[in-house]
Amino acid sequence: MNKQLFKSLDNSKLGWACMSPIMEPLRGKDPILKSQVYSELTPSQQDLFMFYAYYNHAKHSLAEYYWWTAYYLAQPKIWTEIKLRLRNFGDENIVGLLEETEEVLQKWSHPRSMESFDVSVNDLENDSLLRESLSPLYSHFQKITPFTLNQIGIYIRKHPEEFILVETQQQIKENVTNSDYPSS
Repeated sequence: MNKQLFKSLDNSKLGWACMSPIMEPLRGKDPILKSQVYSELTPSQQDLFMFYAYYNHAKHSLAEYYWWTAYYLAQPKIWTEIKLRLRNFGDENIVGLLEETEEVLQKWSHPRSMESFDVSVNDLENDSLLRESLSPLYSHFQKITPFTLNQIGIYIRKHPEEFILVETQQQIKENVTNSDYPSS
């Protein structure tokens, strides 16, 4: 990322600008590859990776929030990692919300492993009590995630070396000059 782009991005967009080059190529890929890439990230990049792995799926609708929360909850190691990583950004509000959502899903005896995972996005259409229990949590999720995104951006600005390699114009010029691309 060049210095000008880094400085120009709004805090709320900075996290995804750092993560999208890593995460976009992994969409739809084998979980083993994703795990390997994750293990090669810095601890701060892992924090960001786990946030976006959850947020980018859960943000679209109540049904998606429900399904993806249940999906990660059925993988205790990943669910614990998501909550741990979010704590590292200093946003206890979102962690508390995830724990509240976890409690609701546990009351409905949602699966705690992938072997018994039978959750469907249609569950909310068939269970009005579940929908009514989750709806205010999803609304709260929508209200607090802009704060979370901003907090992430502030953290990245304070610790850019943990997330990105900022290229100067000279480095970019040298990379282009030393590349295998034919010059025009």
